Amino acid sequence: MSHDNAAAPDVQEWRTRWRSAAESAFPFLMTDPQVYAQALETVGLLAADFRRREVDLDGLAAAMSRPDELRAVTASAPAPPGVPIAMLVGVACSMRERDLITQRVRDARRRAIHEARAAGRTWAILEGPEQVEQLSGGSTGSACAVHLHLPTGTELRASVNAWSTEPYSVDVVRPGVVAATGATFTRREPWIGEVNRVRADIEDSG
Repeated sequence: MSHDNAAAPDVQEWRTRWRSAAESAFPFLMTDPQVYAQALETVGLLAADFRRREVDLDGLAAAMSRPDELRAVTASAPAPPGVPIAMLVGVACSMRERDLITQRVRDARRRAIHEARAAGRTWAILEGPEQVEQLSGGSTGSACAVHLHLPTGTELRASVNAWSTEPYSVDVVRPGVVAATGATFTRREPWIGEVNRVRADIEDSG
């Protein structure tokens, strides 16, 4: 992983900037299809460079602070005239951040599965609390608990979304089945009862 950025600027500040760049770039570029296509090539080169060097968040902050230093990376597909290289670097940084988030979630789930197996547990807690009763929307109004039944590979997902007319949901994702099955509820008590019922059914099937 790239660690050539010990003096990188504050990550939070630059994260705000690259997310803003990503949000504003496509409306700006879509006004000219040719410019849009060329800009995509430039962003692709930048994103590939970040992946190849395994750039972390500090590295992305450093890239945002010195975008002109990346012009050599895009020599075969430079930024279109009138399109700031900083904007395209911001788009590539946003893409790389999503890759890092995905990898972090994947690694955390692998650890949870390994720890559950090592402890001889039937369920691995992939996300959220072990007890669904502890699940609440918190400050954002939404939250989710994802539990994996190791013997069958079945995922049990319990969610709360305070902004929905039916804020409580339970879904089951079985291995090899694309679509989840489940139900939604307006009240918490029947939702918890359904979660417990589904959990028992999954255990019985294993």
